[in-house]
Parts: sequence; C-alpha cells; structure tokens
Amino acid sequence: MRTPLLRPVLGYVGVLCAASLLMWVLVQPARAQTATTRIQEAHTQLGQTNAQRIAQAHSRLDANDLLVAQIWGLSEEEMIRAKVLLKGPRAAFSVENLSPVEALGIHARDDAERQRYAEMFARALQADVERSLAWNRAFQQAQSRLYPNQKVVDFEGLPMVEGPTSAADLLGIPRKLVKDPSRPLAPAKAAPRR
Repeated sequence: MRTPLLRPVLGYVGVLCAASLLMWVLVQPARAQTATTRIQEAHTQLGQTNAQRIAQAHSRLDANDLLVAQIWGLSEEEMIRAKVLLKGPRAAFSVENLSPVEALGIHARDDAERQRYAEMFARALQADVERSLAWNRAFQQAQSRLYPNQKVVDFEGLPMVEGPTSAADLLGIPRKLVKDPSRPLAPAKAAPRR
C-alpha cells in the first residue's frame, strides 16, 4: 500500500525514467550511424571488398579441410577458394554434398581451369566406379560361396506386371513376369478341331 507522500515521488521517478528512455531512443540512431560510418571508413582504408572479407573469414583450413584437399588433390589455396564458393551461392543452388572440385569447376575462371577440374572429377568418378564394381563382384562371389543353393531374389509365384521388357531387363526381372504393353501378346493357339 502506498502512502500519499510516496505518490509524488513515484510520479517524479516515473517521469525521469520516461525522459531517460526517450533520450536513449533518440540518441541510439546517431550512435549506430557513427559506428556504421567508422566501420565503413575502416573497410575503405583497408581496401577490402565484401568478397575479400568473406574469403578472409573462411581462409582458415582446419584438419578436416586439409584432409579433404589432400583426398581431392587440391592445394590449400584451391581448398580455401572452394570453401568460400560452397558458402556462397553454391550453398543455395547445389546439393549439400557437392565436392570442392565441382564447385571450383562450376566457378572456373577460364576454360583451361574448367577443363582441369573436369578431368580431376572424371578421374575420381572413374576410380570410384571401379571400386564399386570390384566390391559388387566380391559380394556376388561371397554370396554364391556362402549360400550356393539360394537365390538372392526369388521371383517364383509373383504375379505378372505391366511394363516394358527393357525395364525388366535392367532390373534383372525375368521376362516371363512382364507384360509389355507395346508388344501385343501372341494370339493363343486355337485347339485343333477334330
């Protein structure tokens, strides 16, 4: 409960708080403008563009970045550039797992650089395909050795499906289970008349 004596004091304190708040609100834009001006002047004096500042922010390579650069056969400078590119528009336009070589190739500065990165990527992809095929052959051999009388997929008893035989061939589905709509079925042989 407030006493009548405190009302004028509290009213006065409230007015002072409101006045202080109003002054603070009016002064803040000037302070913000001054800080912005100082920052712009500092950047002008340093002669840095926005891209240069972003590049500086990402110019430190950690152990993971160095390992990735080594795996792809990139120099530290190339890895830094790739890292910056992957943080820029590439982050919005590309999949998350875009390689640094692809980013550098997409943003190549000339045809020779584009060709160089294309060849690097082609070699890496070719090596990966060879590893994948070798793995698949090893798996097939292990499957046959460990389970010699067992089919990986048993198609027996499955109903026929409608689709092109080319798709069945690609998927390894027996043709006898596919009814190709582009090929009319051979007319059924009529029973011989007696």
